[in-house]
Amino acid sequence: MSFKSRIFTFTAAAIVAASLASGTARTASNEGLIKASFVFNFIKFIDWPDKAFATPDPPVNLCIWGNAPVAEAIGALGAKKAKNRDIEVQRLQNSKNIERCHVLFVAGASPTRLKALLGASHGKNILTISDVQDFAQRGGVIGLFLSGGKMRFAINRGAAEQSGLRISSQLLKLGKIVATARPSP
Repeated sequence: MSFKSRIFTFTAAAIVAASLASGTARTASNEGLIKASFVFNFIKFIDWPDKAFATPDPPVNLCIWGNAPVAEAIGALGAKKAKNRDIEVQRLQNSKNIERCHVLFVAGASPTRLKALLGASHGKNILTISDVQDFAQRGGVIGLFLSGGKMRFAINRGAAEQSGLRISSQLLKLGKIVATARPSP
């Protein structure tokens, strides 16, 4: 196992253990805990432009759209710290205040709502993540998916660049690189 894989495995195990100890695992699925550990690691391997943060040490605003079971597990990240910043979790009810988000996790959305959320975040310094099928191919930055019984992720480098985000080469080596699919005529 490579060093990078061990980092993800170790962090995932730590989050699962912490969640079990706090009782989160009783209400969230194991899959949700695994997805939450991926989100936590993504935050650590992404660099935002300086202008994305108003001051040198504000929190990373992790916004969650939707109420799928995974949203509860991701909400538990509010007690964590990444990149020497606290993580603050907020629930979004609409896309009006999306610009305050540094990370947006979409926990289930209709195709119309997904298109609106991606449109509202386009060109802003927002790391968009979801487990919606083909999320990265639809224009999101990182899409989670199951393959061979294991959690994997796809990265849309073009979407990241448009959002002003720099993805660590270590993370790029672990993910499946995709491009935004062109709409069918």
